[in-house]
Amino acid sequence: MRGFVATVVLLAGVGVASAQSPPGQATPTPKPADTPHKAASAQRTECVHAVALCVTVPASWQRLGDVFDDLGFVVAEPHPGADSASWPQLTVAAIDVPPAGATGANPSLDSLVDIVLTPDGSFTSAETLQRTHLLLNQADAEIVRVQLHQDADQPAAIEAIALIQGEDGLVYSIALRCAPGDFARLEPVFQKTARSWRIQPPAAQPAPSSKPR
Repeated sequence: MRGFVATVVLLAGVGVASAQSPPGQATPTPKPADTPHKAASAQRTECVHAVALCVTVPASWQRLGDVFDDLGFVVAEPHPGADSASWPQLTVAAIDVPPAGATGANPSLDSLVDIVLTPDGSFTSAETLQRTHLLLNQADAEIVRVQLHQDADQPAAIEAIALIQGEDGLVYSIALRCAPGDFARLEPVFQKTARSWRIQPPAAQPAPSSKPR
């Protein structure tokens, strides 16, 4: 089922009514409006150094290590007392896709989505909940959300995957996997990470200073 992602910004105006106080009575001092402010979480940059792919992740998440022969990495939200394998995880990777067919054209994102959604040995089936085509930083991308099942009755995990078309046959993958009860809380983290992807060129080396003879 093909869904869509929409961002809705709701602007609500608050009207303030003023009234005259009766003569002889002091005008009550207005109380400041109770507008709780939720501070934005601190962020940091993590990169796949082999291809200079960088994203923004929550600063409190822990990098668990590199994967896919150093073409990817995993960061996870620490849950003290729980096995790190069960922590909500973001996997960021570059996929080198060889040309397919007689034309030598790169596979489409649609065909790659079907491959990526094949459940691994930990799960028996994957149910597609939403699938969206969009642009992320001016690059074609597919975002898919699936439920992973270990049996027919109970979903074991939810995974959201962004596949982004890169250059020279590369496809960039950003995936969040977490328990179903955590997804609503962590989906904004996934969206922010996916939209933050960029190819970060190496820092320019300072020119050697010439010494007068």
